[in-house]
Amino acid sequence: MGTWETGLYDNDISLDVRDDYIAKLKSGKTDDEALEEILSEYEEEAEDIDCKYDFYIALADTMWKKGRLTEKIKVKALEMIDEDKVSERWQSERIRKERVKKLDKIKEKINSPMPERKKISIHKPYVLGWEQGDVYTFTITEIIKGFEKYVGWHALFYVDEIYLKDWQVRGINDELAYLYFFLLEKNPENANDIKGAKIVCFYRKGSEFRYKTYICERSKKSRPKDFRYLGKFNEFQPPENETKGERIMFWDRIAQRDILYGYEEQLRYEEEI
Repeated sequence: MGTWETGLYDNDISLDVRDDYIAKLKSGKTDDEALEEILSEYEEEAEDIDCKYDFYIALADTMWKKGRLTEKIKVKALEMIDEDKVSERWQSERIRKERVKKLDKIKEKINSPMPERKKISIHKPYVLGWEQGDVYTFTITEIIKGFEKYVGWHALFYVDEIYLKDWQVRGINDELAYLYFFLLEKNPENANDIKGAKIVCFYRKGSEFRYKTYICERSKKSRPKDFRYLGKFNEFQPPENETKGERIMFWDRIAQRDILYGYEEQLRYEEEI
């Protein structure tokens, strides 16, 4: 575990405690359940000679902000604040003075009237609605300098794998998908039209070639407006020159630009061989 500055969340323990506590509330745990689980899971850190300060102070601050600070945690955090001011982990007087200023502000905060208990939205596991082997298409609509000729072309993607990962809220697994993208000038009619499309190479350097990317999606509303299902394709074979490596894409973050750049990167590669 690391500490890089003197601020409350300038260390790994504080960040983890904050995120884990909030994640438990978002997963539907009651206030008592969330606190009980945090105290149990961080029992070792709560007793460590250095980590205990970061644990209790961050926990108290997070609970206060959410309107859930209990008297027991408040008392413990105030005790840790006073101890941390004279602890031996601050190696110079200058750094100690910086830390003391931050601690005084935190102490003043948790001693002040607590905000009303905030409502926490429950995070339900996100489901893409796709299956392995599915093929989807959408139209290139963005006018991007240098790629204007591709407006009206059609991007296709093949769903290579669906897997689960807690990328939004710790402990709650959402669906993610590994995809291969293709580009086609004519409007595809079914999944078999992927055979006539050229694959998109998202990264090429030396002997490294990365074709596969994964999509992080929070809402189906972020998908292209003409998003369309073409059917299943059962004959897909990954490129023989593909090397390992992960890449991430969001629909609302330059996805079409990346696809067009990767398409032309594949064209350049094919011209070289």
